[in-house]
Amino acid sequence: MKLWTIAVFEFQRYFKWKQELITIAILAAFLVFSALWPVVKTWLDNDYKIALVSQAAAPKVSGYSFSQIPADSAETALSGIGEVWDLVVQVQDNKLVMTAQSSASWQEKLTPELQSWLQKQRIGELPLSTEQKEIVDNLPDAELVFLKKDSVQQNKEQKLVSGGLLLLMVVGVFSGFGFMFTAITTEKQQRVTEQLLTLISSKEWIDGKILGISLFCLKSMITTGLFFYIMLQAISMMKGKGIFVLPISPSELVSALIFVSLGLLIINSFMAGFAATIDDPNHSSRSIIMFLPSVPLGIVFSAMDNAEGSLMHILSLFPLTSFAAMPMRMATVSVPWWEWLLSLVLLIACLFWLKNAASRVFELGIRMYGKEPEWSLLLKTFLFARVKD
Repeated sequence: MKLWTIAVFEFQRYFKWKQELITIAILAAFLVFSALWPVVKTWLDNDYKIALVSQAAAPKVSGYSFSQIPADSAETALSGIGEVWDLVVQVQDNKLVMTAQSSASWQEKLTPELQSWLQKQRIGELPLSTEQKEIVDNLPDAELVFLKKDSVQQNKEQKLVSGGLLLLMVVGVFSGFGFMFTAITTEKQQRVTEQLLTLISSKEWIDGKILGISLFCLKSMITTGLFFYIMLQAISMMKGKGIFVLPISPSELVSALIFVSLGLLIINSFMAGFAATIDDPNHSSRSIIMFLPSVPLGIVFSAMDNAEGSLMHILSLFPLTSFAAMPMRMATVSVPWWEWLLSLVLLIACLFWLKNAASRVFELGIRMYGKEPEWSLLLKTFLFARVKD
């Protein structure tokens, strides 16, 4: 009962309805702005006026308005640069000569388009048959056949989901780092924990804190995920593609939620135990160790481009990386049920071991003032020893 009381207290300590509503309002405003921005940008942007001195049909490039003029009007067009024309394009000895008043970034976008246009004109002048010209102009067809029901679009969407899951886990990990580090070091410096430990055990206090802050981190991940999902829907509907359906089944979503929740508990257990050993967060050189939980995410990120590879198999089973690797792997490929079950069992076992180890380290460090435990004592307490009252 005390565990849930502490967990609810820690959750409500950071969960403020007013702040949540303000955040939702800001996200909604950003979503509306993102949806309207392409329309506003198109309305505000003026097409650049290009004078093309050529008899060939002008290319069609978005954002540029081409006007064909005869060769005898080239001098007149050149004199009107800056007022009438933004750019004058001439073809001299099979070479593009582009004249503008000054250098601008939009010219770099236009140059390859004009080069491609001139290349097609030159190919058209060669003594080639129609069939030969088609061979030169067009790339050969390529077809990728899938034995299983799949498609390129589904593959892209699965990669999008994998990347999104990893991003949300980064949000959860660093949220836990900020709240756990600040809460424990502040309470230790103000001797708050010392008073609380006269009423409850250190294990109950740290377990409740880990659970409460982990729930808040999970809430932050869900809120961020919903925002990105709504943004994807808005972009999809703006493009006329209808509702965007994530290529992930309800069972895969529940599985991802289980693994991510257990992963947050593991990471926050480590942070809670180690934060208690830091005496002064402003001057302690040990604060950098708190960033260690981000290492598994970096390792998984480096292997996410090959979800079928041996490295991803290992990472999805290893407890310190499986909370991130298994959901990403399930979003991309089919995972055997026994691998999923083995990974879950190992993850739960690791959580219980790490939680007990973190409790011992917390009990050791929270009672030290003015000094920090030596690394040898810290390692011994973390791996083996129990601190006696």
